[in-house]
Amino acid sequence: MSGSRAPHLTRRNGVYHLRMRVPDRLRSRIGRQEVCKSLQTYSPSLARRLAASVSAKVQETFAVIDELTNVSPGEARELIHACFAEVRREVDLRPPYVLKTDCPEMEIEEQAIYAQEEITRLADELEHRAYSIGTIRAAEEALALRGTDMKSMAPVARLRLLDGFTRLLIEKQRLELARLNDPLADYQPLDPLFSESVSGQKTPTQQIEEFGPSVEACIAEYLACKKPIWAEKTVVARSKQLGYLKDFLGPNMPISSVSAADIRAYRNALTMLRSNRGRARQMTFKERLTENTGSQISNKSASIIFEPAKAFFRWAKEEEGILAENPAADVRWQPTTVNKSGFKRRPFNAEELAVLFGSPLFTGSKSQYRRLQPGDTVIQDARYWIPIIGFYTGMRLGEIVQLHISDAVLEADVPHFDLNENSGSGDPKHIKTAAGIRKVPIHPDVLSLGFAAFVEKRRKWDKPCKRIFSEITLGADGQASTQFSKFFARLMDHVGLTDPKLTFHSFRHGAEDAFRNANLQQYTIDSIMGHSDGKVSSEYGEGPSLSLKAQAVETMKLPVSLVPLLKYEGGQ
Repeated sequence: MSGSRAPHLTRRNGVYHLRMRVPDRLRSRIGRQEVCKSLQTYSPSLARRLAASVSAKVQETFAVIDELTNVSPGEARELIHACFAEVRREVDLRPPYVLKTDCPEMEIEEQAIYAQEEITRLADELEHRAYSIGTIRAAEEALALRGTDMKSMAPVARLRLLDGFTRLLIEKQRLELARLNDPLADYQPLDPLFSESVSGQKTPTQQIEEFGPSVEACIAEYLACKKPIWAEKTVVARSKQLGYLKDFLGPNMPISSVSAADIRAYRNALTMLRSNRGRARQMTFKERLTENTGSQISNKSASIIFEPAKAFFRWAKEEEGILAENPAADVRWQPTTVNKSGFKRRPFNAEELAVLFGSPLFTGSKSQYRRLQPGDTVIQDARYWIPIIGFYTGMRLGEIVQLHISDAVLEADVPHFDLNENSGSGDPKHIKTAAGIRKVPIHPDVLSLGFAAFVEKRRKWDKPCKRIFSEITLGADGQASTQFSKFFARLMDHVGLTDPKLTFHSFRHGAEDAFRNANLQQYTIDSIMGHSDGKVSSEYGEGPSLSLKAQAVETMKLPVSLVPLLKYEGGQ
């Protein structure tokens, strides 16, 4: 076979076959050491493509078999509780420690130092999830006595059990240390994972009464608390993201018994989520996991799901006092690669702006329904004006699309957009931050292109939604910006601007640069852009006057002026 050889590919009598080794943990269940399948082709190039497709399906099959041997967090806790009860019984039945020297205090101190060193070693293994052979063997042997074969477990379940068993070994050292000092004293485990097993397994109701509300109840309270201040889109997203956390931990788990180890396990499990997880809404969390790296979500997507969990536990401790300690406080997301430059949006340059605003959408299209084909008709509607406003103001897409007719104040000494959340009887408006409630002067170029005439025509529409750009309908998430964002992405692809760092938000980056290049004061720029510098002084007074901000807008150093590129004939 010429060229690079595809993995798992071999040839017999000229016909290509796929050969894949069965993972050791699955051999006893599958009953074979490898999978061999004829691809029924003599073509090397076709064999490569078929091998990639078939091997992915085989990996998915392995993952499904793995999931059948998975254990939920609740099942893992029951196993670890049972092992701890056995360990406690064993320690309590031992004869009292017999001193071997004439220096009892030093001998007891030496045993205490040994126990503390062992606790430190085990805690370090737990922290880095790098378990020694001794720890792994001890866990396998202890769980085997209870009919659980860790070697055949799915990786996520195996790690979950190793986490719990290592905590058990730490608690065992504490117990032995306590018995060394006082064999008859009552012992209360320090790890909340084992505190409930001291007096036997409790029902979910008893757990809630003893340790506080459940994870499910706290998540519901958190969402209800934040709903009035969140956009509907955010509420839907957080409900789904925290639903993963609830499914992983178990809805009845007392929130006070959630440990940092649980949060680490959840963080690591998120990286194994299938990329198409949203298409099967009835699947449990563990059913959504896969070992096939080609089918997993990106590290960035997993981190977006993880961060709301940190915010939730922070709220539970700092705002509601439900928790004495935040288990997620010191658990950080682990990026797969370190990119010093990072992936961030960038502003458009002059050439890219000429390409975008020189397209038929702005300079003349064939008809209303063939906007991207060259022609003589300039249609000044939402698709025309929204990018222009974004370029000259740096306003967020959501802020532009939700503007009501009354928010375009054109008769004042300084024509401006009044960004607020006063919706009245029209479509609801949402401003991202308190600093986002502001007045943004309208650039003279926008007015010279006929924006005032456009708004005056829209006033006569008298649409119930009250929005200037009412033809942009609401998306499934309740946001009009969602629909326009998709259109703008198609427009960018059509004109050949395919750099993923260029989006509608790039206009905002460009406006910020244009203000800075004009040597303007940062607090003036922030007042226009809707940013907060976090200083106490910014909370005093009303900020820069509208006339001062208008001067700033007129002096901003934009890469190009759109007036020479576009044509306005007073009514198109």
